[in-house]
Formats: sequence, C-alpha cells, structure tokens
Amino acid sequence: MSVAIFHFEIFKNCVRYGNAIRSVFFIWRSIFLKRSNYINGTIMKSDKNSSAYSNLDLTGWSPQRELTDRATRNGPALATNGVLCMAWRGLDQDNIWVSVSSDNGRTWSSQKELEDRATRDAPALAVVNGKFVMAWRGLGQDNIWVSTSNDGLNWSPQKELEDRATRNNPTLAGVDNLAVMAWRGVGQDNIWVSTSSDGVSWSPQRELSDRSTRNGPAVTGTSQGPNGKLFAMVWQGSGQDNLWVSTSEDGINWSSQKELTDRATKSAPGITHSDSLGVFYMAWQGLDQDNIWVSSSQDGINWSPQTELSDRATQIGPIGLTPTSDSLYMAWEGLDQNNIWVSELLID
Repeated sequence: MSVAIFHFEIFKNCVRYGNAIRSVFFIWRSIFLKRSNYINGTIMKSDKNSSAYSNLDLTGWSPQRELTDRATRNGPALATNGVLCMAWRGLDQDNIWVSVSSDNGRTWSSQKELEDRATRDAPALAVVNGKFVMAWRGLGQDNIWVSTSNDGLNWSPQKELEDRATRNNPTLAGVDNLAVMAWRGVGQDNIWVSTSSDGVSWSPQRELSDRSTRNGPAVTGTSQGPNGKLFAMVWQGSGQDNLWVSTSEDGINWSSQKELTDRATKSAPGITHSDSLGVFYMAWQGLDQDNIWVSSSQDGINWSPQTELSDRATQIGPIGLTPTSDSLYMAWEGLDQNNIWVSELLID
C-alpha cells in the first residue's frame, strides 16, 4: 500500500470513528499538507505517478449566517489568538466596534463600541506575541493609528503613526514576534510596508515602488514557510482590476509581483493562512457582480482556480478571514443591507 493510500485509509477511519480521534487526524493533515502538492482545492500526493489523494475540499462553506445585532459600511476584520476577535467600522458613525468568540465563531459576545477611536475605512487586525494588534486610517486625517489588546475587548490607548498615511484601509499580519503592516500611499498608489515586534513601535516605512493599487492591500503570514516565516500579499491592480501577489520572509523585502490574470475585484481583497490546513486562502468581491470568490495556495504565489460562492455577496471588501482551530472563518458586510454575515469552511 502506498503512503498516500495508507494516509487516506487513516482519514476514512477518523471520519468513521468520529471526534475521539479527530484531533489526531488534524495533526496528521498538517504534516501531510506540507509534503504534498495542492490542485483545484484538493490535496494531492507529491508522487506524480500516483493518482491516490485525500479529497479535502477547500471550497465548501457553511450556509451564511447574519449577525443581526451589528452593521458596518466597510468590511470587518478578523484575527485569532485562540479567541476570535472581530472589529468593524460603525454604521451610523465612524467609531470602531469589537466583539469576541471563544467557540470558533459559533457565538459572539455583545458588540462593544470603542468610543475613543474612529476611522473612515475598514480596520485591520493581527496577532503578535499572543496579543491582538489593530490598525486603522484616521478619521479627520489619513495617518495610521494602532492599538493592542490581550482579550480583544479592552484596548490600549490609540497611538498615531505620524510618519505614514493612507487613503484606504491598512492591513496587518502577525507571525510569532513579528507584525507586518502594508498600505496604499496617500499621495500616490504605491504600496508601503513596515514591521514591528510589539504592534506599537514600527520600523521606518518602506515604499515598494514596483507595485501599486487602487485599494488597500492584504497580508498574512505563517511560521511554516520553507525557511521559517513566510508572508503573502495580495492586492487589486492600479491600472486594471486583476489581483496581484507577492511573498516575503521578513515583511520588508518582497518577491517580484505576479499578476493573476484569471481573477479581478472592485474592492480590497482579504487573505489568511491556516497552519492546520497548510494553505494560504484569499477571498474577494467579484468584479462584474458582488458575489464572493475564493482560492487557496501552498506558497502564496501559485493559486488554485477561483471558486464563486454564489450564495453570498457583499457591498465592499475586504472580506474578513481567519483560521480557527481546525478550519477557516469568514465575515463580510451584507449586500442589500449593512449587517455582518459569517460562515465557516466545511472540512469533509
């Protein structure tokens, strides 16, 4: 019996005997995905001469669920440190609101308004050193502001980063003790980046003069790259609407940009990485219609064919994405009204 077929038999037995060994399966899956090739939403055995595979679909999402107690006029942000945190711009005013979930997004705490801070775009969330970090575009001006939290509800005083500004939402990624921030410039459309070890004090901004966007970029990261940390960025093009991607090991020096000519958007995309699944995952608002589209990648550069989620749509990105203990979680602004909707990736 080949290794791949043996692993597939383990998978079937895990499903057959239920939750008692589910955690063992996910440990195996994390190891197996790192040693496999990934095609069309399916994990394939690395041996090109074998057709055996574990049919792990990464395109099926649970029915969308409306959170009727909260609304926004931009895309919500998500992050997790074991507890899920959601942050969003208010609907009738511009203050930032937050909520947390301790059960992988099945239930959420009452929304809490952070009355000391406001934004004119979507906020961003990440985790560094176990702490939540939030970044957002200021309200009365375009400078970027930051704050941190241990629990996702109680936040440190906001700090203005006076050396940087944007005309869209900033984005954040965190891996262990390194946070990465990326944003669209204010006087021109190039993308700028910076890093931090605590989410409060940030390195001098660096302009990536070879790439530009007409919306906020999106970044994410993992500690499971070939050499340790690996960050991935996706953004809407400047002269056209196709999505572009790039990767980095330090958040400052980025690979050559690559255009994904088969997909386009009219707003900011979202991206995350799941260590348990071993993949990067992006979601975006469609170009000619408002449905949400998804795709996944092992390396952040080569992406699976896009899949349209025809049961859900949004007025504007970014789409909030975050890993859970064994899956992925998505949040977005509704299409015909402004309430926030959520869904979880179904792992067969």
